[in-house]
Amino acid sequence: MSDQQFDEKLAAITNEMSALKEQRSGIIMEIGEKALAELSDAKELKDLKAKIDEVDEKTDSLIKQEKKLQAEKLQAEKAEKESIAMRTCIKCKALNPDDARFCEECGQELGILPREYCKNCGTMNSSDLKFCGECGTKLEDA
Repeated sequence: MSDQQFDEKLAAITNEMSALKEQRSGIIMEIGEKALAELSDAKELKDLKAKIDEVDEKTDSLIKQEKKLQAEKLQAEKAEKESIAMRTCIKCKALNPDDARFCEECGQELGILPREYCKNCGTMNSSDLKFCGECGTKLEDA
């Protein structure tokens, strides 16, 4: 899934969650108006409470979907970073095609993650760092 597709799905979820929150607020206002007008009509208040529960369930479901999509997006970004790192020559830093086994610039064998590559978040760091600048994970020697 592309970044744009993730962003579009996240935006759709955010918009739907906003609409549900607005709907919930409207229902609560309606409860208040009904309660003031007819405190004795308990069935109508129960129906409105059921509506609020339904909106809350939908909101919870959307929050779960949003978190899942965000996790999938992070995983896809990490996989892309790792793919680039595996194709980047550890000797001359040239980026090579997906199917290359050896660097097209210097002949170094590819497929070795450079020490600068963070195995936790996939960020490429400068070679003088001992810890990832993005997540703080210790950078290990290959």
